[in-house]
Amino acid sequence: MIVWSGRGFLSLLILFITIFFFIPILPETYIIQSFVIPLYIAAIFSYFFGIKWNKTLRVFIDKETGKEINFKSNHGLFWINMEYWGIIFPVLALLMLTQSLDKQGTEFYLSIFLIIIGIACLAYFSITLFKIKNSKISSIQFQKITTEAETKPSFVKEDITANKFENEDSTEYRPK
Repeated sequence: MIVWSGRGFLSLLILFITIFFFIPILPETYIIQSFVIPLYIAAIFSYFFGIKWNKTLRVFIDKETGKEINFKSNHGLFWINMEYWGIIFPVLALLMLTQSLDKQGTEFYLSIFLIIIGIACLAYFSITLFKIKNSKISSIQFQKITTEAETKPSFVKEDITANKFENEDSTEYRPK
């Protein structure tokens, strides 16, 4: 059973689409690479779109209480946010590549090249994700961001107008 929240299923969908795209293209001798390259593509997609979609913060104002309600987006797959799948997919690819290092010729050099790409992706994704998660916005900047953003009230009880049908005769619909 696949469990996702928001747009998290797209990580797995991109992975399967690229796998089915690369298997017929690459020869049978490069079967490991036909799984590794889609893992890298899905990692890049998951990382960048996960950061983009999970950082959105929507602010709503409750009319009754006047309080601000903050809703943060949550896009994940198997209870893990999408941006973290950008790190998990290259780790899986590196595990597959290290098991295939006993090959000879061009497949060996291709595996080494893909390992270098995987390590570079892991380093870049990990460092930038660490910086993003550990950056703190001061409360003054946060207030400035929330007040400048367009607030759209939602989940708010509409004002009910009493006596909507003042001109109607209430005895008109009673049984006689």
